[in-house]
Amino acid sequence: MDNTTDQTSQGYMVDWLRVRVEVDHNPEELNSAIRFDAIKTDNGYSEPMKSYKEIWITEPSYSNKLKVKSTKDGTLLIDGNLGKWLTGHNITGDSDVIALVYKTVMKLAEISEHITPTQQQLDAIQKGYFKIHVIDVNKAILFETKDKSLQYLERLKYHASYARFDKHVESNGIYFGWDSKRKRLKYYHKGTEIANNKKYQHNTDELQALADRMIRCELRLMSRELKDNNLLNGFNWTPEIVKQLIDDAHSKLRLPEPMSLPKDLPSKYIRFISCFKNGSLVESYKKSVIDRTKRELMKNYGVDLHRLTF
Repeated sequence: MDNTTDQTSQGYMVDWLRVRVEVDHNPEELNSAIRFDAIKTDNGYSEPMKSYKEIWITEPSYSNKLKVKSTKDGTLLIDGNLGKWLTGHNITGDSDVIALVYKTVMKLAEISEHITPTQQQLDAIQKGYFKIHVIDVNKAILFETKDKSLQYLERLKYHASYARFDKHVESNGIYFGWDSKRKRLKYYHKGTEIANNKKYQHNTDELQALADRMIRCELRLMSRELKDNNLLNGFNWTPEIVKQLIDDAHSKLRLPEPMSLPKDLPSKYIRFISCFKNGSLVESYKKSVIDRTKRELMKNYGVDLHRLTF
């Protein structure tokens, strides 16, 4: 068992979105990609401020910037973490794609005189009449403690695999389908991500404590995958679809069950494992001893350190 807790209603959410909407706007003012930044203050986040500096579409998902661009066909391209832009954080969020896009367009119209949707256009958005080019959906895998969540991430790094996808390991997460043009699955520790990017998050002690116990399972779907699965239109999406997609993706993860220590393990190995648990192997043993002892544990006792439960 991984000692995970029950999912809450906020365990599933939409993170990043790149959508194209039919909205009246001034293309001359928007053709350089106006950027709307949610500015952090001592009291949280201020009203989004606009600037005319170009930004990259591929900004990481912890960014609080929203890219809005007028396209050649007269539609509006909105690109960013909509939920985070609206609320200042993405520790919890919304799994309703249509509601996110509608709230974002309404907010943009409120703060920019160059974006002026008609009531007919707003009604169409509420019915899901917009195109999706990229979407990130995710769920929170919650553990009893921060340590247990980090142990789970380490198990994923060493032992997880996925059908037809190679594994790419980073310091705070792993990816399956890193180079895929269709979809990508990612696992990472949300608390660490926030700690590394504090200026992009507005969070409370309660939200931070939640993030520290959270491994985020995130699925990115790109245009080819969306087209083949009839998911290009907003009206194809419901919170139930979000849940189904991420649960199905996570269910295909291959991860061996954790193991316990044999009862007859010699004391020298128990000391070695204790140092491993405390993160002090390098300080306590030479590298050659560490490598040899790991081999002995595997060969003689079938013990894989990274699968142990503590």
